Amino acid sequence: MAFTTTVDQALLDYFLATYTLYAGYSTADPTKDGTGLAEPSGTTGYARVDVSSGMTRTASEIDNDAAIEFPAATDDQGTITHACLFDGEEGDLIWSAALTASKEVSTGDTPRFPAGDFNITQS
Repeated sequence: MAFTTTVDQALLDYFLATYTLYAGYSTADPTKDGTGLAEPSGTTGYARVDVSSGMTRTASEIDNDAAIEFPAATDDQGTITHACLFDGEEGDLIWSAALTASKEVSTGDTPRFPAGDFNITQS
């Protein structure tokens, strides 16, 4: 049996209120336990982005209120396949999802998720 909607919403509210949330991305499926996480190297310009103040819960979903923009790539980063959410700049993976379309990030590219496109659903 799944959690009720009330519990789903309470869990999402807890994460929004408790953690400093950072968005990131991976070039492989991070898997549920995070062992497959493959973030690009920091030497390519990659860095997680603080999204704590830009996320809002509506029903059983958290969305980004504004675009999430990452630093410009200073070197090729590979193909992004998954969006990720972490509980700190150097924190643990707490959520990931496959992108609807993977994205090659090359030198000079500025990866971004438009407003409303970074959706975290509890169900």
